[in-house]
Amino acid sequence: MGTNDDYLWDGSGRPDPEVRRLEQLLERFRHSRLAPDFPAVAPAEARPSRSQMLWPLAAAAALILALGATLLHVATRRAAGWTIADLSGSPRIGSNPALVSKQWKVGEALETDANSRVELQVAGLGQVGVEPNSRLTLLKASASQEHILLERGTIRASIVAPPYVFVVRTPTAYAMDMGCAYTLHVNDDGSSLLRVTVGWVDLQRGWRQSLVPAGAAAESRPSVGPGAPYFEDASERLRSALETVNFDLEDSQARSAALTTVLAEAQGHDSYTLLNLFRRVDPADRGRLYDRLAALVPAPAGATREGAIAGDWRTLDPWWDAVGVGHAKKGGAKIPHLEE
Repeated sequence: MGTNDDYLWDGSGRPDPEVRRLEQLLERFRHSRLAPDFPAVAPAEARPSRSQMLWPLAAAAALILALGATLLHVATRRAAGWTIADLSGSPRIGSNPALVSKQWKVGEALETDANSRVELQVAGLGQVGVEPNSRLTLLKASASQEHILLERGTIRASIVAPPYVFVVRTPTAYAMDMGCAYTLHVNDDGSSLLRVTVGWVDLQRGWRQSLVPAGAAAESRPSVGPGAPYFEDASERLRSALETVNFDLEDSQARSAALTTVLAEAQGHDSYTLLNLFRRVDPADRGRLYDRLAALVPAPAGATREGAIAGDWRTLDPWWDAVGVGHAKKGGAKIPHLEE
């Protein structure tokens, strides 16, 4: 049987598991086209200049450096793991006291009481602060995804990893980081409140999805999932009525009446909230929702009233740019769709 070195040289033998993992990470960069048909070698007088010969080498060197930096980032974060950087009071990991510099491992529950806090850190990922009266479990820790279950309490996350690497599961939704800072609170009944201060968070459960930008918040409820996001400077009347529109699924008349209040109160960047409501209101209410949104932000070409009423969401795509909120951070990874 060949050695690991044989595999690196000619592909024979048994590969080292870490080598195979790196190959899988880089597989999407593999060249997949047919080899080009190269012409005959040019005569000496037609050879390229020295500068023409050097630029492909420079480009190759740059690519090697970029891939090396990526692998170093992955290896650093993988090696570092979750570490308790600071604490106060008497937090616990399982049945044991939590200690500074102690590693938090997959499957372990971290719990704080009314008088304790914890600061967690992962090199290359960011920091997570755990507030009093919180309980969370580390579900997964790998180069591709860090996955936490927040059962109750509050965390403060500041994340620098690529989009969708850091995921927090609550009883009612998944909060997927897109390069941001946010707080996430889970109540005893499982409902939650997400507040984003930097960047964006993708909040989803099943088909319900809310992209929440900086300065906005979104609630999630049991058996419903995330509601439409709202900016925190929205009027109290709008936020109260929006709660009914988002979560009172059994009373269509109450939701329609609450929508009237939301439309009357909506100003400025509340247009982003209105745009998120088309999938959440009854077809009979989509026409007036369209009219109010168009009064705040004129409808772009292609964003038709008929299409909105019919539920042809593609016709609304130009409006996402027009509302002026900005764009969620784009990453190379496909947006994950998470289910129980």
